[in-house]
Amino acid sequence: MPARVDELRELIVSEHHYRGVPSIDKFPRMTDYVIPQGVRVADADRVRLGVHMAQGTTVMHEGFVNFNAGTIAPAMVEGRVTPGVVVGANSDVGAGPSIIGTLSDGGKQVNAIGERSLLGANAGTRISLGDDYIVEAGLYITAGTKVKMPDGKIVPARSLSGVPRLLFRRHSQTGAVEAIPSSTSNWRGLNISLHSND
Repeated sequence: MPARVDELRELIVSEHHYRGVPSIDKFPRMTDYVIPQGVRVADADRVRLGVHMAQGTTVMHEGFVNFNAGTIAPAMVEGRVTPGVVVGANSDVGAGPSIIGTLSDGGKQVNAIGERSLLGANAGTRISLGDDYIVEAGLYITAGTKVKMPDGKIVPARSLSGVPRLLFRRHSQTGAVEAIPSSTSNWRGLNISLHSND
């Protein structure tokens, strides 16, 4: 039971036990020091000390959360969340995507994922995603990506950083990156019963 890990540590502190060295790094595994309540972590090696895991968060086997990053409410993490990135309530960082944060751009780039947002499988972003945002699978959005808007205007993705209710997709015939309004018909959010962490 995670709630009793600290009690166990106190009981065995004076005894001799084998202790492996799982890593040599500035930021070791979080679970060697902190066991957050109401959180599921499939592979402890992939969640580093210095993250914030809100109750209701699930980090799957391929999910990775680096120091100075994390979730502020229930969320699903199946991809890479780098330093400086915050994931909002009921959002899903899908299988294999990457969110670039403060380790790039000289520590100045701070990105966030809004509430009820979806970053599709093998997608990525270097801009913040607003609430109710979707990036389709396989699409990587950089700040300079040229995006076609519904009115036909072409804008750099950086100008859409944090804007709510957008769906980024690549046109299947032209290859152009497009942004259209998102809705609940595009993505219905996390499956609450599947992601229950009690």
